[in-house]
Amino acid sequence: MSSKIMETRYYEGCGREGPIRCIFLAEFHPVAGPKIASQFPEDYMSKEVFDSISAYIIPKPQIQKCTMTINALGHKIVGYPIRIDSARYERNVYLFNLCFVCDSWSRTVQYESVVKKVGEHLTILEEEARYVSSGSSKLPTILAHLLHDLNTHRQATLVEGDTVMHLKVLEVREDPLPVHDYDVPVLVASVGLPRPGRPRRIAPPEGVDTQSQEHLDVDDEPIEVNMNADWDLTTRQLLPYLNGYNHVSKIAADTNVEKTLVKSCIQNLVYYGVVSLIPLLKFSNMYRATPNLNRIFSDVELQKACIAFVSKGIEEKDKPTLSEVLEILCELDQGTTLRGVCERFASTHGYSFDVRKLVVFAQMHGLIRCLKRYPVFMRNTTRYNGFPSRPDSSTGVRKLFTGAHCADEICCIARIDLPTLDHIIEEDPNVAVIWR
Repeated sequence: MSSKIMETRYYEGCGREGPIRCIFLAEFHPVAGPKIASQFPEDYMSKEVFDSISAYIIPKPQIQKCTMTINALGHKIVGYPIRIDSARYERNVYLFNLCFVCDSWSRTVQYESVVKKVGEHLTILEEEARYVSSGSSKLPTILAHLLHDLNTHRQATLVEGDTVMHLKVLEVREDPLPVHDYDVPVLVASVGLPRPGRPRRIAPPEGVDTQSQEHLDVDDEPIEVNMNADWDLTTRQLLPYLNGYNHVSKIAADTNVEKTLVKSCIQNLVYYGVVSLIPLLKFSNMYRATPNLNRIFSDVELQKACIAFVSKGIEEKDKPTLSEVLEILCELDQGTTLRGVCERFASTHGYSFDVRKLVVFAQMHGLIRCLKRYPVFMRNTTRYNGFPSRPDSSTGVRKLFTGAHCADEICCIARIDLPTLDHIIEEDPNVAVIWR
């Protein structure tokens, strides 16, 4: 039963991280050929399995000192093969490879830099004192120490004589999208989102070996953003302005920081999951619900986080009820602007909380999405609805009416405000607007 669950939930490419199951040191013996010199836990890698893949563990010279990953026979192995040429060895060469063994479904890219660093460290020790080839009695202890600390703490420290080496498993994420002038950065922690970054690591189903699984995340903790932490100077200067309403251009102007530097800083915060980007909030915007809106009807924790976020700074008696929040979210739809929804509820209900906070929260949690306007200039049309085409003094702006630039982007590029852009669009009958 457990193997069937493994087949359906865990597979190569699923993106989940698993623990290091074994660490072994392989070498090329001048008589016996490729063999495992030491491993922890003992006998985890059988001789039969190792012999089947030994040609990849101790590879040809062309791929020495290259990070390699082998997925075979139920194991995913990450290694960094080393070749040392010296006359003191029997064949004038010594080959070895320290490898991490994980489950075949596990994501292992985060271990590659650690394996490489340990391999290069052992190379130095070998060249200085033949630490590896002499079969040091400390190797099994080092392997056990590495396995435990990397699995439990995601970092380890190796001490050998006067040499100290610090290792840390880094989270490897996809490169963030470019940051635009009109993007609005929001601190993820401020809206109660769980910690982003590496995929949540889940323990295997019941009946599967759980050795070294005590470190696996069961619930990801929210990020705590400490304004007084050891941030770089630019980040520390920008953080107070990341309130969910200021776009990049405004932040750059308010902080008197070069815009390219602001973009670079925010992109770095996006990469590490501290910040997320949403469209610029305007009352002329239209929003529509996503399928995720159903979550708020049943997720009690999400309901509490929403009420807490929109109630910040107001008295207890003025806090909104869940029904008021849900009613506003359900009214957001294509064809209805945020201003229209607010005016309707202000006249009938008289709510006292800031609706803008609700919109920010809902977007960050994927409950709603903003519909953007994309002006398109009908170049091949001389008449539109019976009106003749007329020249426009804003020729430079009209060049951006291609359907590829949203209204916010056009305002930033042309350095005009939204009312001016709206006037240009309304005055020219040859300009159509696409909402998407």
